Amino acid sequence: MARNVLVSGGTGALGRAVVEAFLDAGDRVVVPWIVESERDALAADLSQPLDAGSLALVAADVAEADGAAAAVAAAEPVAVLVNGAGGFAGGTPHADTPLEAFDRMYRINLRTAAALCQAALPGMTSRGTGCIVNVASRAAIDRPPTLAAYSASKAGVLVLTETLQKEVADRGVRVNAVVPTTIDTPANRAAMPDADFGSWTPPAAIAAVVRWLASDAAASVRGGAIPV
Repeated sequence: MARNVLVSGGTGALGRAVVEAFLDAGDRVVVPWIVESERDALAADLSQPLDAGSLALVAADVAEADGAAAAVAAAEPVAVLVNGAGGFAGGTPHADTPLEAFDRMYRINLRTAAALCQAALPGMTSRGTGCIVNVASRAAIDRPPTLAAYSASKAGVLVLTETLQKEVADRGVRVNAVVPTTIDTPANRAAMPDADFGSWTPPAAIAAVVRWLASDAAASVRGGAIPV
């Protein structure tokens, strides 16, 4: 049976792979967006024709409470929430990193997930069912130099995942996170042209794990941080 799946960051490289994975499964997917060109590129880049109503695009800044509420309202009843909105900043020692970088990483990587969880959880808990998958990063665990702002925000995603699961453990909702290494995207290739791309993780591989975590096969996986 088709489910309603809300995917933040669905217009990005990883997000598009996640959207396609759920569409392939026959689900209805709702994607909030704030950049028109990315919105337009999403449907054009999907490798399959869309059934009427299978993909809905909603203008919403999900870092804000009203935007998160609008996105959730467009996807109700939300069976699966994928918090994939994210951004990257790094490459300078902490002493040289503008404090604004911390604000930006917190807003994009953590606040979006926090706001959408707040908006979606009341409906999920009242129905006694639901699944949340957050996208963290290996940098949250390895904490490499020059990535303090990014790593701290993604570490916050892991803390949010563990805390929420404890809060909803007896209310029918599962909360997990995927923890990717460097993702093989055009933006990352452009930023690191001399890297070994063969060691990076394809977006489709991460999307497959996200879809599995949202499936009945993963019903016993709760509060996990799954490396990909």
